[in-house]
Amino acid sequence: MLVTRTRLSLSLNKKRCLVNVAKPELPMNNATIEVKSELSMNTSSNEQTNSILSIDQTNSDLDKKKASEIGVPETSLVVEEETYNKKQQQQQPSTSGRKKYVTAKERREHKTKNFKNRHGNRLDEHIKKKSRTNNESNDNKEDELKNDEINENVDKVNDEKKEPRKPKKKVAVLLGFCGTGYQGMQINRNAKTIEEELFKAFVAAGAVSKDNSDDPKKVSLMRAARTDKGVHAAGNLISIKIIDIPDVVEKINEHLPEQIRVWGFVKTIRSFHAKTLCDSRIYEYLIPTYVFIPYSQSSINQTKINLKKEINESNIKSENSSDIQQENINNSTENCSDIRQENNRSSNIRQIIEVPLATPEGMIEKRKYRIPSETLDYVRQCFKAYEGTHNFHNFTIGRNPKERSCNRFITSFEVGEPKIINNCEWLSLKVHGQSFMLHQIRKMVALIVMMVRTATPVTLIPRTFDLVKINIPKAPALGLLLEQPVFKSYNKKCMGNGKGLIEFEKHQDKIDEFKLKYIYSKIQEEELTNNTFQNWLNSLDYHENDFGYLNPEGIIPDRSTVKQGEKISPQIDLDDDPEDNNISDDDYEYDE
Repeated sequence: MLVTRTRLSLSLNKKRCLVNVAKPELPMNNATIEVKSELSMNTSSNEQTNSILSIDQTNSDLDKKKASEIGVPETSLVVEEETYNKKQQQQQPSTSGRKKYVTAKERREHKTKNFKNRHGNRLDEHIKKKSRTNNESNDNKEDELKNDEINENVDKVNDEKKEPRKPKKKVAVLLGFCGTGYQGMQINRNAKTIEEELFKAFVAAGAVSKDNSDDPKKVSLMRAARTDKGVHAAGNLISIKIIDIPDVVEKINEHLPEQIRVWGFVKTIRSFHAKTLCDSRIYEYLIPTYVFIPYSQSSINQTKINLKKEINESNIKSENSSDIQQENINNSTENCSDIRQENNRSSNIRQIIEVPLATPEGMIEKRKYRIPSETLDYVRQCFKAYEGTHNFHNFTIGRNPKERSCNRFITSFEVGEPKIINNCEWLSLKVHGQSFMLHQIRKMVALIVMMVRTATPVTLIPRTFDLVKINIPKAPALGLLLEQPVFKSYNKKCMGNGKGLIEFEKHQDKIDEFKLKYIYSKIQEEELTNNTFQNWLNSLDYHENDFGYLNPEGIIPDRSTVKQGEKISPQIDLDDDPEDNNISDDDYEYDE
């Protein structure tokens, strides 16, 4: 019997062991037999070894057999353990989880093989899809070339339309205007403003290119002081980037209305900002002296009596008409008719209570008034009380008394000598301050007028700077004008670097002539035509109960304070702008 060297593997209870045996050659019958076992070998004797077979049957016809005793002859053949151990180590995974490759070639082959195994057919599909897209792109190349040609032609046409870029310089433009008929200085959508007229003139004169004509921000347009509706300016300033063209001032004025004039411009540094570099502002307020005539209680009371008679008569008529209508209404709707009746009464009262307008006969007598020297001294004393740093929260709208932004510094408040123009005496009030809040100057003027008319002492003014909130009306915008912004600090820096100084004094002759022709004359003409200041006084007289702080003691009673959430009567100010309630603090850094 032939004995061959073989390796048997026996499996028992999930234990694997190694055995070296000599076995006769037998037919395998299409079965693979692995036998692993640990047996103690005895070379001196031929004993039979008992073991258990674990048979993996590949042919379904073979029956599985459990371990049985196999007669194994004695042999001295020994399987080389070292070779077997090496193979076992190769089959077992490494502790690091990664197979180590010695040479770079082995690593490349491994990466290539793993890539193909992971992606499989997807790689082929990706290659096929890429080839299809390449074919499609080749088909669309002609269309793309045609589109490119069209775009190039359009770009050429646009380049031909665009103006060549011209050098620009940052300048400060000195100007003046009459604010009658305009909704203020600042550009506002759907409103006629001074800046809009100026910007159109700059574009028409060629100082601003057509490419930048759609947005003033492209040329960094900024004003030094913002003015409200109807407020004038003898001197104001804007900063802007313009194209350097000859006779720029004359060309711009040709495209401006006569009530808006450009005095000149000064070349500035690139970082110049008209608003932030402005140190202070000077405003002027023109007011007729008849507004200081002492308050006449008897004439006001008589007018109120007549007004009450008209109200009672209207109420009687409304009651009679409501009674006739009520007879035709069912009992089920009596309550509704009563509500309508009350609403009709209240609406009739609102329509009848209207402040009487000044008459031409009465205004002739009013304008003959000449202010006494004692009254003029008292007026000057009152305006002097505003000078210094104070909390002016009562002289604006929408501010909390505790806000630090309510503290403003007033350098001076001067009262000029009276001047008679067209048989009417006028006073010029000039206030110089660092900055002003919305309506601040007009409310400051209104308070002094009411104090002089009611003989209220000057001690009231310091009390208005306390945290107590009171209702102070605002004087008409008609008499207010911006005299000029001041750039003292900027001029000091420019003295040494060769830049021009911002000075309105160089154009003072033109400014004075413009003020007389377009500002002072407009103010006086409108006052003579509409009696603006007297109608404003009438509105104050019919709301005297709202001003309990006007008393000989100069104290503020509790009934005159405005409680939190309480609304101020809208009938006090004749020229209220509904947009004032929607204005933020950022939009109104300065007053008028």
